[in-house]
Amino acid sequence: MVARSASDGHRGVRGWIVSAATVVLVIIPGVVPPHPGAGFVWSPDVLALNAMAAAILMGRHQRPLAVLAAVIGVVAVSVPLGLFNPGLVLAAGVAVYTTMLYATRRRGFVLTALVALAMLAFVFVDGYSGLQNVLTVLLGGAIGDAVRTQRDYVASVTERAERAERTRDAVAGQRVAETRLAIARDLHDVVAHQISVINLHAGVAASSLRNRPADAEKSLAVIRSASRTALTEIGDLMATLRDPTTAIGPFGLSQLDDVVREFASHGMEVAVHIDGDPYELPASIDVTALRVVQEALTNAHKHGTGHRAHVLIGYLPRALRITVSNPTASDGAGARHLGMNQGLIGMRERVDSVRGALRYGADGTGRWLLVADLPTEPAHDDQDTPDDLDAPDDVAAQGDTQ
Repeated sequence: MVARSASDGHRGVRGWIVSAATVVLVIIPGVVPPHPGAGFVWSPDVLALNAMAAAILMGRHQRPLAVLAAVIGVVAVSVPLGLFNPGLVLAAGVAVYTTMLYATRRRGFVLTALVALAMLAFVFVDGYSGLQNVLTVLLGGAIGDAVRTQRDYVASVTERAERAERTRDAVAGQRVAETRLAIARDLHDVVAHQISVINLHAGVAASSLRNRPADAEKSLAVIRSASRTALTEIGDLMATLRDPTTAIGPFGLSQLDDVVREFASHGMEVAVHIDGDPYELPASIDVTALRVVQEALTNAHKHGTGHRAHVLIGYLPRALRITVSNPTASDGAGARHLGMNQGLIGMRERVDSVRGALRYGADGTGRWLLVADLPTEPAHDDQDTPDDLDAPDDVAAQGDTQ
């Protein structure tokens, strides 16, 4: 059983009231004198004809054009029979009104004009002036056009509101997804390096605890320092998430020397070369650049060979190019891809977020190469990335010069 709402009930009652009023408006004027000075006409034929017109009007919302044609047909029949009366004029006006609601505006105006001309011809045939009948038809068309215009306006406003609501929900969902990705990247950047250091030195401490206690003590000190650093960075990140206005100090390539010293303390030799004249970078590019270097060196420390890496920072006219290379095993491409999957995914997402480009892989000469191009100027409509990013691949070959 289908439940009916209160609004459905109101619409049903209103529909019955309108239908009853239509019947009254069409039938009752049948007794009105057709000519000035004439008496009331209580003709069963007139009442029957008007009742037929009223019955036809009951289907006007389902078949407006057919109902209009049928009503005009009844009016045409009433003229030679001498049964033409104001009730039929009102029936024609109601039919024209309904046609204007459902037909196109141009078609509605044309049909209204044709019915008005027909009504004028009918009354001339009947032998008296019928200007008020023509005005009744034109009034029905004008009211129908006004009601349709108002309905179209309300529907347009409603549709725009619903579209805006859907768009707002989609934008909100996109922002939530972007925020989740940003948090995931930041957590990985904060934790991955320190955890890899802890894991590495935990193994060293375990293997040297009995025979080389001094080395074990040194590794435990590194573990303690790395864990403290990780906790501090996580605390700063959580403070920023709770209150985005919290300032945690500048973060970017100005801390590159600190990152290099940290890796050096873990036994990794990192050579840094600056190519071009340094200039001030946008904050997002500055942060991304340091995170890319930090993640690339973390991967080199975990998966590379030789305990050394080379970092090349190139200041191009409209882009910053970061090249990090390190020795790797001859068959290390597949293992590197699997071992650094999450780090590389996070790095690519971070580079994509600033409209940059990232490429990496073994170059076939025993080195693992990672190149990140970060545009330092906003992209224009006809240009997604600066022309500088299309530099030849041999630029990346400057990686490992050790």
